[in-house]
Amino acid sequence: MKVIIDPDSGFCFGVIKAVETAEQTLKGGEQLFGLGEMVHNEAELERLENLGLKTISIDQFSELKGATVLLRAHGEPPSTYRKALENSIRLIDATCPIVKRLQEEIKKVWQKEKDQGVQLIIFGKASHAEAIGLNGQIDNKGIIIENLDDLRLVDPQRPAHLFSQTTMDAVKFEKIALKLQEMYSETGQDLIIHKSFCRQVSNRTKSIQEFAASVDVLFFAAGRNSSNGKVLFQTAKNINEQTFFISGIQDIDFQKVGIDWGKIETIGISGATSTPPWLMHEIAQFIENTFGLT
Repeated sequence: MKVIIDPDSGFCFGVIKAVETAEQTLKGGEQLFGLGEMVHNEAELERLENLGLKTISIDQFSELKGATVLLRAHGEPPSTYRKALENSIRLIDATCPIVKRLQEEIKKVWQKEKDQGVQLIIFGKASHAEAIGLNGQIDNKGIIIENLDDLRLVDPQRPAHLFSQTTMDAVKFEKIALKLQEMYSETGQDLIIHKSFCRQVSNRTKSIQEFAASVDVLFFAAGRNSSNGKVLFQTAKNINEQTFFISGIQDIDFQKVGIDWGKIETIGISGATSTPPWLMHEIAQFIENTFGLT
């Protein structure tokens, strides 16, 4: 039996930047607050909190005065920056460069076309920090959709732009874009599709498919709140039925999964863009110790 860690898994560069920024600031000894979950991974959050990072909500942020606050990779709406200025809060902005560019792009479209009745459609999760940040760039006037049924909120008699939260499912986005194009072909109104995905994230769809097909059993590690994790896990599961979602070694029950481990030659470990590499190595070590492979 051999345990293999997916070489294409783990933190994306935006999350790497945010985590490294937190670590470097905490080494200086100052009190550091993190606005929202720095990463959607419980184990990594616990590690950062043990280093001194204090995670706060937007309501708690509004009550701070003169503090230092780290903004995560997901980005924030303009209202956060205004509140920081009002309350003399020093912001350390770790917004992912790709998210930042998308914020600027959607804001530019809004400022140019809002007086023409344009609709800005955002394919994303309404409660997700990135979608909230994007919507904030356009005065919270965006139409946030998660599935085809939500397209009922769009008026094809008015021009529209379609954007996407950077970590959403590219295949699902294409289906939504196709349906919108059908709707707009009947009215002749303008529809512009912006493929605003993070390539590093979207490329993982293909890589996780290839990795899942290359192993007998796959343990996919991710936080329960990770949108990217849910998408990649399901992608892997569609290729390899023996794919199991875990948050850490505490979720691994070799007896419960009902597999004849004596017939298994390869066990793969992969994760989301918010899954820390150290966690995947910890899982690999646990499996190797369990089966006496070390």
